[in-house]
Amino acid sequence: MSQRPASDRPKRSADLPDRPSLPRMFSRLLQSLRFNQPSQHSKTPQPSRRRHLRNSHQDRYRDRPPDRWQLTAATLLLGLGAAPLLFELRLQVGLFVLGLLLISGAAIRWPRLQPNRWVLVALTLLGGLIVLESYRSLVGQNAGSALLLVMIALKRLESRTRRDLRVLVIAFGFLLVIQFLFGESPWLAVWMLLMLIGAIALLADLSVAGRSDKRLADWRAAGRTALILTAQAAPLALVLFVLFPRLDAPLWDLQLGDERAVTGLKDWLEPGSITELIISGEDAFRVRFDAPQNPPQDLPVNAMYWRGPVLWRTNGQRWLPLSSTTPTPTPTNRSDNAQPADALPVRELLSDPISYTVVLEPTDQRWLFALELPTQLPERSRLTADFQLLAEKPVTDLRLYRASSVVDYRMSRLSPAHERAALQLPANISERMQALVADWQASSETPAQIVQQALTFFSQPPFRYTLLPPALGANPTDEFLFETQAGFCEHYASSFVLLMRLADIPSRIVLGYLGGEYNPLSGDYLIRQSDAHAWAEVWLDRRGWTRVDPTAAIDPARVERELRFDTLGRSAPARFRVEESSALGQLVRGARFLAGAFDSGWKNWVLGYSSRDQFRLLDQLGLGQLREYGLALLMTVAGSAVMLGWALALSRRPRARDPVQRCWQRFGQRLARIGLGPQRHEAPLHYRARVLKARPDLQPTVDAIVDSYLRLRYQAPPTKTDHRILCRQISRFRPRRDRRA
Repeated sequence: MSQRPASDRPKRSADLPDRPSLPRMFSRLLQSLRFNQPSQHSKTPQPSRRRHLRNSHQDRYRDRPPDRWQLTAATLLLGLGAAPLLFELRLQVGLFVLGLLLISGAAIRWPRLQPNRWVLVALTLLGGLIVLESYRSLVGQNAGSALLLVMIALKRLESRTRRDLRVLVIAFGFLLVIQFLFGESPWLAVWMLLMLIGAIALLADLSVAGRSDKRLADWRAAGRTALILTAQAAPLALVLFVLFPRLDAPLWDLQLGDERAVTGLKDWLEPGSITELIISGEDAFRVRFDAPQNPPQDLPVNAMYWRGPVLWRTNGQRWLPLSSTTPTPTPTNRSDNAQPADALPVRELLSDPISYTVVLEPTDQRWLFALELPTQLPERSRLTADFQLLAEKPVTDLRLYRASSVVDYRMSRLSPAHERAALQLPANISERMQALVADWQASSETPAQIVQQALTFFSQPPFRYTLLPPALGANPTDEFLFETQAGFCEHYASSFVLLMRLADIPSRIVLGYLGGEYNPLSGDYLIRQSDAHAWAEVWLDRRGWTRVDPTAAIDPARVERELRFDTLGRSAPARFRVEESSALGQLVRGARFLAGAFDSGWKNWVLGYSSRDQFRLLDQLGLGQLREYGLALLMTVAGSAVMLGWALALSRRPRARDPVQRCWQRFGQRLARIGLGPQRHEAPLHYRARVLKARPDLQPTVDAIVDSYLRLRYQAPPTKTDHRILCRQISRFRPRRDRRA
């Protein structure tokens, strides 16, 4: 039976180089996974001796069991890394995974709790059944992520060797990646980066052959190795991020089909629908104005009406947009037209355009919120005749777009179809409402005067603003106007529109957001779901559609603040906020601004980095003529330059900083005097074998020196006494040339 060549033999722990690296860790892992494959230089063993050869290979390559600290670190790392994902999955899946991790942790202290093979098989089947019962499938974003998490937790439970933990760490990397399917916040990215550094540190600790009793020093060394490897990979990752071709659409459409709860406006309105958003502190979108003075002086916060759905039809309780049976406003302009207002019945623009950039959170709707009237549309969008800015597809991911608007304009005409829709009345109009409007008409000469009387009516007691209005019956408008007289913006807007229609004034409801919170650190406005608002628009001659906000007519003294939004970091209801005057409030406000600036920069420069931004950057660098092949060449050259720079930096780094390595180099120098100097990349055991083959008479001294060096290098952290002993052995070692040669 032939022996395997030395080049094909996997290295033993003592043959490893001094400083572990990530590629070397993975090469060791791959070698340990294929130890049963025969060498291409060796002959096929005889059947009678095959079992003996297999057993010898297993004895030689069997992985040592990990220590308690490594098992504990792997369990904690898996639990902390999977924590954000547990909040996105079903409760039963999370409880099952937590149970597996608890058993894994307890088995470290009490090894008898380690399950056998049949228990692991039963737990695997149980985990698959739990995922299948929870999602009715094993495929999809939620189901697939849950299945992967369960399998990784089971892998941790069965881990008994260091090789098992290495495989677990690699699978843990995939677990970190899939968490970005559920969120893209900067805080999640920072947390995942910390978990990745921890995984690399654990992998580095598992790759060290010897183990010491001083675990703190070992983990410090592993952490330092992980930080160095991460720092080495950061420049190359930055080059790939900046220069890798950006696609406007993903390479594939997952069509995951899993349920997602998205907070935002709907295309209908009824009592309580806006209140559900007001109690939510989630972000809706961010806005940055291009004006030299940000915020613009001619646009106060209480005039920032971010327009969304437009509602026309009502049955007395629910308001809806125009249906397919009613003449629908046709798309008037697309993104290739820079002046969509030219195609609309706009007679005159009375203000300068205001340009701004919006970062919109996913809504699963098509609305793109903008100030009225948009004069320059974002890409892949259109503007309807009732000034709804719509995207081509529902916004399922974070979207960054630019727009320009004119907030003061005049319209010339109202189409007959829109006039009929704007005067439609439900069947449950009460006599009290008709009598109220008749009194206004009798004392008014123009529609504008009727509008003013309605605002005066709402501004008087006992009307009050509250987030907890009384329940309304079958005729909510009549009950609100004459009985409860307490409500939110949806109550005031819907009641005002019905009163205007009774007075033969075309009117409609507009949903959107009002105002926003300015962040002086990032220079943008944050509009939250708590800024959701509903207002009215009426058609007046020679002015066109005119915005009227009946909620703003309420005296602030009659605003009931049942919820302290500012203490929760949320915007107060429309037009009404409580200032944070206390020292603690100012501290919380400053921290919120700092976090908002970080989040804004992440979304603008990382998540919002598109192909247009990439080509704009290349134009600024004088490389705007580069396209597909040129960009790939530039990326290759830049990446090669980064790796070459690291190679030069590593080659110039001084060698042998520690006393043990300096003593070993002195040992090699003394052997070099007799023609037996160390060769480049020669491991200590190979070097000893070559020296003893040439000079067997030096075996006692050489064996003692090499054994001492290996013990200090790969086992316990050396002490000063150990250094002195090794250096004393080498100082006494003075080999002479063999005279017989």
